[in-house]
Amino acid sequence: MRTTKVYKLVIHKKGFGGSDDELVMNPKVFPHIKLGDIVEIAHPNDEYRICYLIQISFLSETISVDQTVTQVFRLRPYQDVYVNVVDPKDVTLDLVELTFKDQYIGRGDMWRLKKSLVSTCAYITQKVEFHVYIWLTHFFF
Repeated sequence: MRTTKVYKLVIHKKGFGGSDDELVMNPKVFPHIKLGDIVEIAHPNDEYRICYLIQISFLSETISVDQTVTQVFRLRPYQDVYVNVVDPKDVTLDLVELTFKDQYIGRGDMWRLKKSLVSTCAYITQKVEFHVYIWLTHFFF
């Protein structure tokens, strides 16, 4: 669904409103958007159109993008942006290759990392966090 309506881009820091989400959207302003939708955010008059694609995971009373994301995608705060819902088939990748340097990741942790990345919108320089479980069989003092 393409829209020609522009919105003012508001930014927030991690933990804003008790949420660590990169995108917070108001369902009253965007009644057609639901959890799990992927949206495109872009400035209307950029010479090099850099789009930010994000999956909606949290709805709130505001529209706001995480500060680190605005720096990576050169989104300017309080400027006009287009917000469009994107068809997931048009932006889904079949394969992503990750390279780890000087770091050991076991098969189980690699599987957990893969599960944490499936059905998400990832970008270069994104900090990916996932839970690593450490099992102790004997612990002596």
